[in-house]
Amino acid sequence: MNPIVVQTAVALLLSVPTFMLAIGNTWTSYTLPVLESEDSPIGYPITKSDSNLVSSVIMLGSLTSIVIVGYISDRIGRKKTEILSGLCFVLAWSTIATAKNVTQLVIGRFIIGLGTGLHFVTGVVYIGEISQASIRGALLTIMSFMYNLGTLASYTEGWFCSYEVINYLNLTTAVTFILLAMCLKETPVFLLRIGKEKEAIKSLKFYRGASKVTQEILDEIVYLKSQLINENINEIEMKIPQEKEMLNEENNLTTGGIIKSNSAWTTLRTSISARRALIVLLVQINLCVFMGMIAVQAFAGQFFQQAAPSFSPHLCSVILAIIVTITSGVAVFIVEIIPRRVLMISTCFLSGCCMACLASMQHFTWAPEWGIPLVMILYCVVFQLGSGSIPFIQIAECLPPQN
Repeated sequence: MNPIVVQTAVALLLSVPTFMLAIGNTWTSYTLPVLESEDSPIGYPITKSDSNLVSSVIMLGSLTSIVIVGYISDRIGRKKTEILSGLCFVLAWSTIATAKNVTQLVIGRFIIGLGTGLHFVTGVVYIGEISQASIRGALLTIMSFMYNLGTLASYTEGWFCSYEVINYLNLTTAVTFILLAMCLKETPVFLLRIGKEKEAIKSLKFYRGASKVTQEILDEIVYLKSQLINENINEIEMKIPQEKEMLNEENNLTTGGIIKSNSAWTTLRTSISARRALIVLLVQINLCVFMGMIAVQAFAGQFFQQAAPSFSPHLCSVILAIIVTITSGVAVFIVEIIPRRVLMISTCFLSGCCMACLASMQHFTWAPEWGIPLVMILYCVVFQLGSGSIPFIQIAECLPPQN
């Protein structure tokens, strides 16, 4: 089977939690008005302070799990961590679907945050470890595409489906993800880290769509092993013929013990380049979060209703989601054409211009009614072309395997 097809299919599957994250973030934009009404599905209308808590607690859950996800992923593996993330979504939507008070809603939203934190790091690492370098950027951008597809699905659900149907649809998605994720193989990098070389070769063969072990697969295994023990490129090239000969002679490999690679903290302490990469990535990801895209999507319905009351907020939200989804699909191809640095700088600058224009429109009310929705759409398009995806691509490209 074509390796690109296999890796693309796996990347799409591993992006399903991102799809569910988008639904979790935007769920409040159309359910809070229902929960605040006299016909609230939990039996009584919730207050504004309750609404704010329900909306924001998902971030607290994410912050809680993201602190420990690196340790969990290194202990139980990428695959099991992703399945654990899916279980969090199943538990969360089960709690929300059966909620009879605000406390249950808050608990369910918090658990969504826990699942989000587990997936947010592991998903990027998983895709980065199973993908070929030539298409890694495009595959990682699929996560951004699936987030926006989830936003579109969420707004569409909010427009056409009832509160109960929405919750059970989301629960079904989470269960389906777990069942499919169980069919995947662990990443070859993790298997090499714990000394399971035979399983690592089988895993790499699976993700390269090969029916048998080829010379290219052996070369890649040798390269991955050398990366894990911080060997330089010259040493890697010298060892490839010897390793290939040994692997060819051993039809059935045995596990020779855990590969002794430096820990993440040791690598960060001793490697200037790793520290520099970490600082740059932290700055980029923080800029990405504080640029306001999550807030725009979470409160799109209310925002459009206040800014342009003559337009249907549901229609505006769906149009916005369609445009953003198409843009993120285009970004999958753009990231492999335009240099990362150029794309990041240009989209950050244009996003800032859009936000400045939007702020002036709201403060001075100088624009026509359709001006605010138009600028919001332009901002979302520009953001998705680079600022929203480049930082997460660089997590897999800039940091060494030990991190």
